[in-house]
Amino acid sequence: MNNHAIKSGLITGVISIVLSLLIYIVDPTIFAIWWLMLLLMLFYVGVITYFGIQHRNQEGGYLSFGKSWVYSFTALVSYSIVGTLFSILLFTVIDPELSEIVTDAVVEKSEAMMRNFGMPDDQLDEALEKTRNDTLERFTIAGSLKGFAWGLVANAVLSLIAGAIIKKKEPELEG
Repeated sequence: MNNHAIKSGLITGVISIVLSLLIYIVDPTIFAIWWLMLLLMLFYVGVITYFGIQHRNQEGGYLSFGKSWVYSFTALVSYSIVGTLFSILLFTVIDPELSEIVTDAVVEKSEAMMRNFGMPDDQLDEALEKTRNDTLERFTIAGSLKGFAWGLVANAVLSLIAGAIIKKKEPELEG
């Protein structure tokens, strides 16, 4: 099971790299659209769930919730390792200036949202400075590794959902 889960996570990671490269080529500021990044994450969970159902069917059509959770978590961690490594490569080696581009877009979107909520200018400046610093930090190697660690918690929760979808209990035999 673990080999299949790791392979599924690696395939999902490669899909993630391809989509990230497309975003990078088309318009890197798309990385600043939080709801699109959330949709992509849900898409990746869907892909892993699909692979988990495939695995369940290969294993006779039944898989307990516990095994389904372990499968999903293993696949999501594998995907996250690939995604984190690629992110570090993209933001620190391929295009070190990309973090500034994405950060500027995040700050711009944050400012528009804060102004719409009527935030006073003195608070706005302070909030935007914090947003800038926090966003730039995310793109460092240390920030990426910290994001990976927090992602493990999110992966555990997402694996509960995927595991619930993947699981299929064997019918009990009547005695």
